[in-house]
Amino acid sequence: MKRKIFGLGIALTMGLATTIYAERCPNAWPKQDENYASGTIDSTGYKYEVWRDGYIASLECFDNGGYEVYIKAVSSAIVRFGLEFDEPKSFDQFGNFAADYEYDKSANVAGYYFIGIYGVTTEPHIEYYIIDDWRLADTIAAETIFGEKVGEFTVDGDTYDIWQNTANKELRVQGDMSFKQYFNIRRNTRKSGHIDITAHFKKWEELGMKVGKLVDLKALVEAWSAKNHITFINFSKFEITETADTSSVTPTDSTGETTAILRRASLPVLNKDYRVYNMQGRYLGTGEQKFSPAIKTVKKR
Repeated sequence: MKRKIFGLGIALTMGLATTIYAERCPNAWPKQDENYASGTIDSTGYKYEVWRDGYIASLECFDNGGYEVYIKAVSSAIVRFGLEFDEPKSFDQFGNFAADYEYDKSANVAGYYFIGIYGVTTEPHIEYYIIDDWRLADTIAAETIFGEKVGEFTVDGDTYDIWQNTANKELRVQGDMSFKQYFNIRRNTRKSGHIDITAHFKKWEELGMKVGKLVDLKALVEAWSAKNHITFINFSKFEITETADTSSVTPTDSTGETTAILRRASLPVLNKDYRVYNMQGRYLGTGEQKFSPAIKTVKKR
């Protein structure tokens, strides 16, 4: 049985007449002299984060329910949106997670970017990445970002190279510390398809790469070295589903679908000051100003 726990229909209409209802994802543009914005997407409870080192990085919400990731003239930018769990648990205590997506990139896509799935776990603290579309300059060795290649496996019609890195950075509120990063990089990039997220978790565990308890599970758009360029990521589909285990005690409705019991409260850890770095190790700043009043006006561009 399957329940849809995250569904985004994402579309972009370029032009001066486009209407953007900012109350659907308030504060999704970092304010002047700030590098971070975050909040909740309307009544869904889905969470978003926008980080930038440069001119513009944003997630916008349209009156038709669509969304847009917009990046312009940045040294680094990170846009994430999806689930945050108020009760972190190991992945095998949930059902089986999967994502289905379709998107286009438009305007002048330049610099280096990664599009896929991102999350953080605790006990141990790690960052994990499942990357389906990416660009990496020939002048940058993969080892400088991803660390050591530890294996590969085939799933969803292609081979993913598995990398593990040790990051010596400050992670959220725990202070200066080292933590692991896991990267599964699809060899043949794509802009639509199915990601068996739980299969990646299981493969990491098989290799002795402990996954820990899930703090969040989000779509990721990350870019850097994109100065003087504009990038639009236009999703027509992005859905994360959780297929319940047959042993689950989660109630079902009359259609046989698992009843959606959604956990959307922010973790207390997110109320604290913490630092964020991109994959390349560039410091993007802290999240201390993330709770700004909601914007209720309608913007046009």
